[in-house]
Parts: sequence; C-alpha cells; structure tokens
Amino acid sequence: MADSIVTELKRIIADDLDVNIRFDEIDETVPLLGEGLALDSVVVVELISLVEDRFGFEFEDSELNVESFRNLNALAGVIERRRAA
Repeated sequence: MADSIVTELKRIIADDLDVNIRFDEIDETVPLLGEGLALDSVVVVELISLVEDRFGFEFEDSELNVESFRNLNALAGVIERRRAA
C-alpha cells in the first residue's frame, strides 16, 4: 500500500507542483526540505493541499511538522495511517 502512495506522491510532485523535477528523478528517501528536493514553503503548502484533495483527508495540526515531511516514505506513512483510521 505504501508503495502505491509513494508513487502517487511522486506523480503529484512531478506533474502538479511548479517544480522542475521529473518523476524518475524523485527518490522517496531524499529529504523534501533543505538538501534533497529542496521544496520551499510555498510548494509545501501546495503539496499539502494536493495531498488532502487526492487522498481525501485533512492533516491534523500535529501532523504538520518536519518529521511528517522528512521524505516521501514518512509522508506516505502519515497518509497510510490517516486512511486506515
């Protein structure tokens, strides 16, 4: 399940965000912030909105932290837990 979520997150980043990153360039273990994909705060807000729309939930305030957005695997874990609840 988490693999399909990671794949969908890669599609969101490559296709829906205003970043210059191709799907095949995205490594799910690379940090989303800072070094790695280097997504800025505006792009992260856009990502949050797209994820909420695509997966049908709203992040809890407690989930909006650096650890949840450490990399795509961490974000997929948050989404998987929310979908299971």
